[in-house]
Amino acid sequence: MFNILNKKALLQLFFAAISLNLALPGNIFAENSASGNVSDEIFEIRVPDFTPIVYARAAAAFFRAYERSTGKPIRKGDKGRVGIKVYTNSGAGLSTPTELVDGVIDQLVRRGYARKDITIVDMSRRKLRESGFLPKRSAIKAGAADDYKGVQVADIESGKFFDSRWFYDNPLSPQSVRGAAANDIYNPELRKSYLPVPLFLSVDFWINLPMVTDMEGLGVCAAIGNASIWNMSNNERFLKSPANASMAAAEVCSIPELKDSNLFTILTLEKGQFVGGSVFNSRCTFRENLILMSANPVVLDYIAWELINKYRSMNKFDKIEPMPALLNYCKELKIGDWDPRAAKRTRLPLRRK
Repeated sequence: MFNILNKKALLQLFFAAISLNLALPGNIFAENSASGNVSDEIFEIRVPDFTPIVYARAAAAFFRAYERSTGKPIRKGDKGRVGIKVYTNSGAGLSTPTELVDGVIDQLVRRGYARKDITIVDMSRRKLRESGFLPKRSAIKAGAADDYKGVQVADIESGKFFDSRWFYDNPLSPQSVRGAAANDIYNPELRKSYLPVPLFLSVDFWINLPMVTDMEGLGVCAAIGNASIWNMSNNERFLKSPANASMAAAEVCSIPELKDSNLFTILTLEKGQFVGGSVFNSRCTFRENLILMSANPVVLDYIAWELINKYRSMNKFDKIEPMPALLNYCKELKIGDWDPRAAKRTRLPLRRK
């Protein structure tokens, strides 16, 4: 038996906006609760270049910094599994570097997880394959396992990794969903976006590895976008009706089970895109020799927004102004403060593992 939690009052207090319904198994959790204070510390590593060795050393430094900052070792818990959310929706041209993922996997293995205990998650199996997280079909025909170096890969679009009791329910008109027939307008299933179980129900924690791009509706798409819009089924309705995207993203990221199990975000600036959204355009990309990590995804998105505007201005494009509403929505829902002035910024040395 399970309960339906209606969170309409949650955002009405702030925005007189849309409602959130979550189907929850067992006990209903407290609205907008948190297991502890969100750390506002930002760790940064200046890198000479982006190589496998650099990513491996950076991942090691970030894991050590997190453990030192929190006073808690990262180790295998009761559930014995961990999730990694990557970004591949722009294709191979702008996807989470496999070298960064390798560095994170190595640190998890060093802390007691086997490769079979780790799951990489993103939207499309085709794009995961194009981005190097799955072998080519020719390799599979030759006998290769359809995984990433012994790590399971879960694609959200397959629908294989959902629990029917866990979904985000938003009253955005299903008419915005491609192929929705007129008599489907009131179909409750078209209101639902299912969340991938390997990122919050079945893991000790999960790690967010986004990339930076702009996105209509969100303004900036990085840590929050990767954990929300690009982390649930039926997301096309928010892409087609971007006015609702920011609220939906903030609401999804405020779900305690998803928020509290997110260990931290590592944001590489090896490549970002400042115009064009999720459609990759190599002429509109930027690069900063910097990798950031924080348990607060909102402040990282603020930094990403400033970078997008920096390069939009340099290339004669209009800035994204005012500040994306997404950041204030997230602050109101206590996901994290967007203001970098409230955050301690710590530069870490890049040293041997």
